[in-house]
Amino acid sequence: MASGAVLERLELYRTNPLSPRSQRHPSTQRSDLHSYYAPDDAAATAVAIAAALRILCAAHIPAAADAARWLTDRVAASGRALYPAGVVSVGGTLSPVLEAALRCSRESQIMPVYRLRRRTAIHSTRAPVNHDARAGRLPAGLWPEWALRLSPRHSNGRPVAKRTDELLAVACLLVGNTTSIQAATRQTGTDVTSHNVSTLLAEITRRSDCADVLHALILLADHLDQHGAPIDYARRRALFTKRARFIDPSCWSDLQRRLRSTHAPDVAHAQRWIFHTLTGSPRHLAHPGLAPAPGAQRQQYQRFRWRILPAEADLLTHTAQELLDEHGIDEPLQWTPRLPARVLRHLALPGPDPDSITVAQLHRAVPGGDFSIAQLARTLNTTTAHVICLLSQHSADWSPPRFRRTQHTATRLEQWRIWYERDHLSLQAIADREGISLVTVRLAFLKNGVRLRPAGSYPGRPRRK
Repeated sequence: MASGAVLERLELYRTNPLSPRSQRHPSTQRSDLHSYYAPDDAAATAVAIAAALRILCAAHIPAAADAARWLTDRVAASGRALYPAGVVSVGGTLSPVLEAALRCSRESQIMPVYRLRRRTAIHSTRAPVNHDARAGRLPAGLWPEWALRLSPRHSNGRPVAKRTDELLAVACLLVGNTTSIQAATRQTGTDVTSHNVSTLLAEITRRSDCADVLHALILLADHLDQHGAPIDYARRRALFTKRARFIDPSCWSDLQRRLRSTHAPDVAHAQRWIFHTLTGSPRHLAHPGLAPAPGAQRQQYQRFRWRILPAEADLLTHTAQELLDEHGIDEPLQWTPRLPARVLRHLALPGPDPDSITVAQLHRAVPGGDFSIAQLARTLNTTTAHVICLLSQHSADWSPPRFRRTQHTATRLEQWRIWYERDHLSLQAIADREGISLVTVRLAFLKNGVRLRPAGSYPGRPRRK
């Protein structure tokens, strides 16, 4: 049974703020860290042992961090400088688990970049190492689906920071990594500043709707480290960033003549689309001849991405794939890492789940003719950013009915030509196969320079009765 004096001192140690100076006598010899910091009376020893037992008996790292937090907070409240590295330097060598618990006890007070490096959001026991190889698995701008889900926005829907997708890609490279922010920006192929990266991360840690963004970035980085990526983005950046032309303008113009009667999109937008699709880099990082000027051109390109028609997307995709084939690159044209839904289900993230709206739901909601992206978002009960992301990935045929017929003709013309010239089918047989009129087939051939045969050129072919 402890004496009253010991109990009184124990209560003082437990409740009073810590002195900014050492409580040991100045004449005390510092023979080693353990003896220097060890308490010199029974009450202080009781407090230390009780706290140690609560920490060591905790079921997991978060519980141990909770048990240790009052101690690290008490040291910080005394006015002593308490940095994450300093927390674990007191008392000599610590186990990785206890070190992680002490670091996590200061989770809300340490810099976001440090939280990424030490992976504290997932209570990791791993120390930072060199993970620069991850840069080749990352596009310059984080994948659109991930950027949508992890980007904080103002109440009006506008992003809180410009070029958020690039900032998030750099942040993903910093996870568990010893490299500097400046080096990380170079390795991912972007030119954002270290200040911009730190500012975005600070904003994320202040917002309740972004509470688990760092957690998600760590999971994403770990997934890339464990499973890799089927695309070498570093190689594609080296191959295509300095290229000024990706598609023949006459080929694009020919498609536009068949698809649209007026106001055909600028071929420069098509070039930018292929650059972005091939490299994963935003269009302003392209060759100076392609990078859009500030203001109107950037808005026009954004509009182009979500208003692209299926036939246009098919041509651009085919052209981009041919460019990969020319360089002997056996990779998918595009790719997005997927994490199990269960690991993301309970995370607080600022953006919607891209998969919460199916492609079929999106296409059913798109009206014929010109439409408002804001109205479409209201129809689907989501954000404009979500709809723009979906339409950019899954083009919808929004044109009026008569132009839809024109687009169908454009996409099927090559097959019709094969049936007509190689298989010797008649115009009527082609029309019957496609469920359209003979006039539609005839006009499509005349408009696109297909030479029509005289009637009865192939006597052996069955005649229509």
